[in-house]
Amino acid sequence: MALSFGSLVFLSVGGVLALSVGANFRNTFDLLGAQSTLLIDAMEDSLRAEMGDAENAVDGIAQLYAQGEFQIDDEAMSAAVAGALAAASGVEATLICTPDLVCRGAARSVENNVSTGAIEHFPAEPEKSSQVRAALEQRRQVDGRQWGAFVANEFGLYAHVSVPLARDGVTQAWVIAAVELQKLSDITRELSSRFGTHAFILDGEDRVLADQRLADPDALKNGVLPLTPLATYGDPVLAAYGSRKVEREFDTRHARDIEIAEIDLSVDNASEWSGDTTYIAITRKIAGYGDEPWTLGAYFETSQISDEIERVMGSALLGLGAMAVAVIVAILLGRRLSRPIQAIAGQATRVADFDLDGVTPLPRSRVLELDNQASAFNAMLIGLRAFSTYIPRSLVAKLVRTGEIGIAEPREAVVTVMFTDIAGFTTLSERMDAAAAARLLNHHFEILCRAVDTHGGTVDKFLGDGMLAFFGAPDRLKGHAAAAVRAAAAIREELEKDNLEAAGEGRPPLHVRIGIHTGSVIVGNIGASDRVNYT
Repeated sequence: MALSFGSLVFLSVGGVLALSVGANFRNTFDLLGAQSTLLIDAMEDSLRAEMGDAENAVDGIAQLYAQGEFQIDDEAMSAAVAGALAAASGVEATLICTPDLVCRGAARSVENNVSTGAIEHFPAEPEKSSQVRAALEQRRQVDGRQWGAFVANEFGLYAHVSVPLARDGVTQAWVIAAVELQKLSDITRELSSRFGTHAFILDGEDRVLADQRLADPDALKNGVLPLTPLATYGDPVLAAYGSRKVEREFDTRHARDIEIAEIDLSVDNASEWSGDTTYIAITRKIAGYGDEPWTLGAYFETSQISDEIERVMGSALLGLGAMAVAVIVAILLGRRLSRPIQAIAGQATRVADFDLDGVTPLPRSRVLELDNQASAFNAMLIGLRAFSTYIPRSLVAKLVRTGEIGIAEPREAVVTVMFTDIAGFTTLSERMDAAAAARLLNHHFEILCRAVDTHGGTVDKFLGDGMLAFFGAPDRLKGHAAAAVRAAAAIREELEKDNLEAAGEGRPPLHVRIGIHTGSVIVGNIGASDRVNYT
């Protein structure tokens, strides 16, 4: 019972604990996946909004030209490009370039003013830039909207988008909108602050396009340049990005198209690094803004999630401790409850054997059910002992011990019958009072019954001062006649000893006649429906 109680508690509590801990771990990783998605989604939304301003600007100018709203190099054109630039806060310049590589347009000043004249931080004749000319030559070969190669000058690095200016199916020029990549670094700085992480944008997987360090106004002066290879950028975590280990524990339903990886800094990378050596990087690739897809990402110290995992582990250990205590208590309780039940079983076995003298009353219990059981058992024992006074115990014990169905049914059998009688008892009893006569008979029958039981016989009944016993039923006794003779000899021997003691105590000696006969008899339960004797 103790092991059963312990196993039951272990299985129930352990099952619930396993489910809850597993759910907590899944929730922790799912939450990381959801937070990763939220961060990357916010970065992508901000980037697409920034780049979308440029796309909307060139699309709007192209539509105006197609509708005949302006001509190349007229005042209406200047108004169109200036108006588009003013409406697109993320755009630094809008240009219209003709096939002869002459560019005209508007640019944004440091004070955020739009001007079609010379701007101090933007080339007066952009077409003279080799990068611009290369981009225009590339532009000739592609129809539709296109994000071209990056263009750099002493004022910064620019991404640009262009569409053809066509009328009546003929391309007359191209309109170009330039976005300074400094604005993308501003996005990463804002998201890094909001999410408590380090956001970045890579060109492909090997060059830094935007980073919170690049958002510093003095970044260019300090030599922190965009499109710097990861290995020389000065960030050990980004330098080790190529050797990242992609994690598979996160639910892809939450972290859709997002890669979550572990970056373990090598000794070389971390030699001058004072932070953690293990980081989690979350990234997503987006295409459409250049020759290579951009990698939007962020990294943070593993301690930021290890704290959560440690809390889950702490709760798991606490649960295991509670489960261990519960199992121990259940085992102790089971042992406490099993002892009285085992005691009841042992005493009940003695009752089943009709060994009523060997049965001890059960102690009371603090457990109500066990206490009621003990009280009922003790009451039953009192009743059985009172009842056994009026029936031959040895006979009942033999009937129970044989275990044969129908053993007590009347049948014909060969048995040996013994009958005893005290010589002169009538005359003797007339000189004694009732109590003395009863004590004398009880003592005498005790000697007789002990001898009969010892040799396998069964006492049937007492008839006045006589006793009727038989050998060979209900259990089959081999040599029952010889057993009866041995019992008679034992009775004679015991009576001789008892008569010697009686002389010393002043009791009258008894002389007993014993008759033995072997033959075929009817043996079994004989009597009325409410009173039956096995005889």
